[in-house]
Amino acid sequence: MNAIAAPTAVAASADDERYMALALALGRRGLGRTWPNPAVGAVIVKDGIVLGRGWTQPGGRPHAEVEALRRAKKAAQGATLYATLEPCSHHGKSPPCADAIIKAGIARVVSSLEDPNPEVAGKGHDRLRAKGIAVDVGLFAEEARRAHAGHITRVQKGRPFVTLKLALSSDAKAALLAASG
Repeated sequence: MNAIAAPTAVAASADDERYMALALALGRRGLGRTWPNPAVGAVIVKDGIVLGRGWTQPGGRPHAEVEALRRAKKAAQGATLYATLEPCSHHGKSPPCADAIIKAGIARVVSSLEDPNPEVAGKGHDRLRAKGIAVDVGLFAEEARRAHAGHITRVQKGRPFVTLKLALSSDAKAALLAASG
């Protein structure tokens, strides 16, 4: 089956839902501009205060988590990071986000989805857990699947995700536009 593994159920609080909704909204800022990386959103929260917000920047770097950590600075220690996709765990054109999260002293990570990219695919979450960071996966998973449909389709099917909007006349014919001149 070519689907992302179903996450375990997350007992989310209203606060968790609010911060993940913000992360999803932030991720949408990068849609269509972050290739080859997914348009991820991230939020860092401690004691009900948003310390850092980030989204994957144009060209795919820096990643959302690193942007949020940069804004939160040292206050990120002991905080919760909300991310719309599993933090990366491999060295690409930038170091792994999982390592930056560990170094910052984040206490908990809430991810919507495990990344289907075989270079990540659970390894980011495993790396965080190995360092004693609490990891919850699955909050707003369906919304995140829609937001990351391009990334998921590219990784799993090797092709782009294409959406077509087509106007039809009442007789189900495609309308031709006449050139005016």
